[in-house]
Amino acid sequence: MFRRERLGLEIMLLMVVIIWAANQTIGKMAIREISPLVYTTMRFLLAAPLMLLVLKWREGKLAFERAALLRLILLGLIGVTFYQTLFMTALKYTSVTNLALMMGISPIFTVLLGAATGQEKLRGAVIGGCMVAFGGLVLVLRYGPIQVGAAASSFVGDGLSLAASFVWGVYPILIMPLLKKHSGLWVTAWSSVPGTLGLLIFSGTELLALQCQNITGLAWFAVLFAAIPVTVFSLLVWYLGIERLGANQVMVYMYLIPPTSIAIAYFTIGEQIGFLQLMGGAVSMMGLYLVKRAANSDHSVMKNK
Repeated sequence: MFRRERLGLEIMLLMVVIIWAANQTIGKMAIREISPLVYTTMRFLLAAPLMLLVLKWREGKLAFERAALLRLILLGLIGVTFYQTLFMTALKYTSVTNLALMMGISPIFTVLLGAATGQEKLRGAVIGGCMVAFGGLVLVLRYGPIQVGAAASSFVGDGLSLAASFVWGVYPILIMPLLKKHSGLWVTAWSSVPGTLGLLIFSGTELLALQCQNITGLAWFAVLFAAIPVTVFSLLVWYLGIERLGANQVMVYMYLIPPTSIAIAYFTIGEQIGFLQLMGGAVSMMGLYLVKRAANSDHSVMKNK
């Protein structure tokens, strides 16, 4: 039964990979019309109440624990207000390809920080796999072609992408203490509330001045897609995976997002793929395999004890 549940969870995590990869291209098209901050605010104004409704439906109540308030505020501000806006701003100034590759190294931050805080076991094989995957991403970033028509601002976008990658790597470490007492659904739903309030504070004036009649159907679709499949469904699956499989095993799925994002961007908005880029992707997949194998080995040892 455990193996069957694990397989089902990993299939859902693969679905999340596809959804998040598609969101990068869809979001990039949307922020041509809407600023990254307003786009993110609109997304969570829809997603936050939906997640609370799902929480009520799944767990039967909306019980709130005051002792968790400060950490929920921290998670909301970092994971929603700051990270999501940072991610979309980076996407505005760089290509989908570059952002996807930068985000691909976030499991390295998670592994190292998890080991530093004692939440994860750090083995040589895990370190080696992370380094192989990181080397592949560097190869792609160094030699991969830049999006057609990209300006010099891509350098700024790459820096913002690296910062977003670090924040996304830190987030699972911050959330783990709450997951010991609460479900991933509970934490995700309640942390979205202060995160959305933070977005409203920073975007209030710009949001009120938004001319909704000038927004195309594609942009509205992007907001809905980001709110429901990307946020409500994918984040819940992601944190459920962290809760049941561990941060190391779940975060290695980030390695699958870059090649998936590149493929989607190639077929939709014309980002090109070079030979060395493909080679770098293959190296990253090898790193994914090494980390996954080491993580599965640790799981087997713990199960047999």
